[in-house]
Amino acid sequence: MRRSLVTMLLTTAALSLAGCADAGPGVYDGEQSEADLLPAQVPAGQYDFDPDSSRLLATHDGYQFLAVSSPSQGDCLLSFDPNAPETWVAGCGSGGRVGTGGLIGIQADYDPDGLPEEDAPQGWTRLTPQLQVSGG
Repeated sequence: MRRSLVTMLLTTAALSLAGCADAGPGVYDGEQSEADLLPAQVPAGQYDFDPDSSRLLATHDGYQFLAVSSPSQGDCLLSFDPNAPETWVAGCGSGGRVGTGGLIGIQADYDPDGLPEEDAPQGWTRLTPQLQVSGG
């Protein structure tokens, strides 16, 4: 079931806030590596993100997609463009699929428990069993 999508967008000019979803088993398996770290421009404390929980899910067309846990919001998807570090977006929901979109130029659809096994919809690219993107 598709849950409400919420986004959080931080740019130098505007900011909007979102909520987050619980991740299924495996999202945070293994030790956090340097590649898993939240970008320095993401104010983890302001959004109640646990910086020790972040994990890089995929990189596509220069964008990075990370899972991150929040004690108050559950699990979130963070979409980040390193070429525009002041701009990032996080989508969060409660117990299901979440998405990101907005001014960063790429949309992402994420389900910590895995997206349906059929192929990604037309115009979307499946990056992992949990993540697909459009645009970029």
